[in-house]
Amino acid sequence: MNDDALRMDRLTLRFAGAAVEAAYAEEHARTSVRPIRIVLAAIVVLAVLWYLLVSSGIVVRPGGGLEGPMAVMIVLCAIVYVLSRRPLFLRWQQTILFAVFCLFSAIVIELSSRMPAEFLLTRGYVFMLLQLFTIYSLAKLRFPQATMAGWLGAAAYLGYMAGSNLLDGLAVARHAVPLGMGNLIGMLICYQMDDAARREYAAMRQLNAAMRQLGEERERSEQLLLNILPAPIAERLKTSEESIAEHSDGVTVLFADIVGFTPLSARKTPRALVELLNRIFSEFDALADAHGLEKIKTIGDAYMAVAGLPQPWPDHAPRAARMALAMLDVTARVSAETGEKLALRIGLHSGPVVAGVIGRRKFTYDLWGDTVNTASRMESHGVPGAIHCTEATASLLQGAFQLQARGAMEVKGKGEMLTFLLTDAKGTSNG
Repeated sequence: MNDDALRMDRLTLRFAGAAVEAAYAEEHARTSVRPIRIVLAAIVVLAVLWYLLVSSGIVVRPGGGLEGPMAVMIVLCAIVYVLSRRPLFLRWQQTILFAVFCLFSAIVIELSSRMPAEFLLTRGYVFMLLQLFTIYSLAKLRFPQATMAGWLGAAAYLGYMAGSNLLDGLAVARHAVPLGMGNLIGMLICYQMDDAARREYAAMRQLNAAMRQLGEERERSEQLLLNILPAPIAERLKTSEESIAEHSDGVTVLFADIVGFTPLSARKTPRALVELLNRIFSEFDALADAHGLEKIKTIGDAYMAVAGLPQPWPDHAPRAARMALAMLDVTARVSAETGEKLALRIGLHSGPVVAGVIGRRKFTYDLWGDTVNTASRMESHGVPGAIHCTEATASLLQGAFQLQARGAMEVKGKGEMLTFLLTDAKGTSNG
């Protein structure tokens, strides 16, 4: 929120920002409707009560009678009440109220002029003082409109009384003093009320803006956390300070590596190299989401993912196999589109692992165990453009995928192992 837009003019109290002023006017109009209706209802009740008291003889009827002005006032109140239920009223509320209370002032002047001469001479301004009180405190007029209505009403009263010779010059001066004081006090009260309401509104706007910003920052932080950790792990990390570690008996670990990346990096600019890796790995991330795998990390040009954690899947091996086949297709397509000779070597192995979060700063979700090491060996001992898997993974893929046995081979750190190449649905090697 721009603080300059919330700065108020000390005379008119208007906000510097036009949009803020319009929003405040709308909010003020909306919250003022109910109090305005209550004031209108109170005026009608008092007018009817006065009429009943006069009709019953409890109150002596003043000269000239008050029924006509009272009836006009009741009709005006009814019209404004009906208008207050129309959407247009919110937009033109201040203009309508200003006009109505100017008319009320004219009615009050007429009522005052019909009072007995002795009452008019000594206390005839009382009704106008009540009118000023209503204008400045009950009518929900904002400070500029209330000030204009109050002084216009007082000036009209004094002018009418002097022009109609109902009061002499000295009496007019005596009436002008309380009406002037009433206006000044009313202005002070209205100014303080309008100023307080505007400050509260400005504070609420700033608070709401701060809360929105806080929510956006929290959402951004949540998104960053979810980009680093799996959602279930992130939730556990937020609610508990205990170390997060879990064991799974059945997952399939996938390792992929771009063949010939070192010479590729030597002849491309750093920016072009990063953009190429980002394009490939971003598509791999999308495949991981589509096939239900969890990306663990990237190390240079190597990509590691797991099927079966943190969400356990009974078909973890087929999921990993389908993603591996799709990764080969992505790499081939990017190679054709960019003109770069790109080939992917993929390794798969299934078995138990331990997973958890390491550290509290720059933390990461990682996997440990022989299964991870074996999957890495399958990748490093694999064939460019092919998917190399162990016998453990092959046994979980039987019947759903075509597998080509490579026979027994010596695997560094593992000894002799029986391994397979995973082929596509047509039975041809992906290499």
